[in-house]
Amino acid sequence: MFPGNVVLYEQFQSFWLLPALYVAAKLDVAGILKNGPETVETIAQQTESDPESLYRILRALSSQGIFKEIKDRRFALNSISRGLLDEPGSLRYAILHHLGPVNWNLMSNLMVAAQTGNDPFADKYGIPVYNYLQQHPEEYAVFDRSMSNLSELGLAPVLTAYNFGKYPVIVDIGGGEGFLLAHVLIHYDAPVGILFDLPEAVIKAPALLNSKNAAQRCTIITGDFFSATIPTGDLYIMKNIIHNWNDDDCVRMLSNIRRSMTPGAKILIIDMIVQTINTPALAPLLDIQMLACMHGGRERTREEFQKLLEQSGFKINRIIPTIAPISLIEAEPANPQHHV
Repeated sequence: MFPGNVVLYEQFQSFWLLPALYVAAKLDVAGILKNGPETVETIAQQTESDPESLYRILRALSSQGIFKEIKDRRFALNSISRGLLDEPGSLRYAILHHLGPVNWNLMSNLMVAAQTGNDPFADKYGIPVYNYLQQHPEEYAVFDRSMSNLSELGLAPVLTAYNFGKYPVIVDIGGGEGFLLAHVLIHYDAPVGILFDLPEAVIKAPALLNSKNAAQRCTIITGDFFSATIPTGDLYIMKNIIHNWNDDDCVRMLSNIRRSMTPGAKILIIDMIVQTINTPALAPLLDIQMLACMHGGRERTREEFQKLLEQSGFKINRIIPTIAPISLIEAEPANPQHHV
């Protein structure tokens, strides 16, 4: 009912909202307000900030429903700003990673992808994103916690949608610190787990597995999923892995996993699927993030997943939607007798 240019103007107003949200997350304003409302002067003192500038930032956020402004320039938490607290359900580190200076630089460099097909990250920083993170431990720590924030957000939908309990040995490929695998083992009594990733990716895994009382049922094995021998298991989980790589790398990775699979074993790809065109959805938007930072990385359609799996010697058994934007793609070797 509104003119198109008015709607478009409303949409790009997020340009002003998102940097303000980053500032609030970086200064941990929510943490200061956890025990009750505070004046902007108190918040500024505790964050070593300028009171007037901080007031304008918090006023802008409150106008969009993030925080609540009350009289006398005091601010309080509300249901949305509670997502910035460092506690279960937090998105603070996801915001710090995605809205921080590095990622903001990438988005300002998106024209590189549009005109050359190259990823803006390598163009801007001279090296691929994971190499950069390894060379910048503070950024890597924020990235790591960001992924944990997002994993926690999608955990319940995954556990609700799929019965992991029927598989004696579950191998988490590229599982990092083991967040998903630990919660699967907590949720089900029978399976044991194998966490498989690069040595630098599993450094924090023992501590996390211990904190979840899952260490006794999980073995950590390090290696490269492109070339190393993959541990034998009954179910292979790959969460948010496929979308990081180009088609050739995905086929190489999946083919390597298939060679270790015994008859009856299955692979479970947990990723977003790009659905119908012209429909509001998260996957096409997240695909811009992949375009900006991962050379060849992308969100894929059902048909594109099917093509990758067929080229790697798999057949899709079923695709399970969840209440979250992610789906579960269950597949098995097309000719299992050849891959024992």
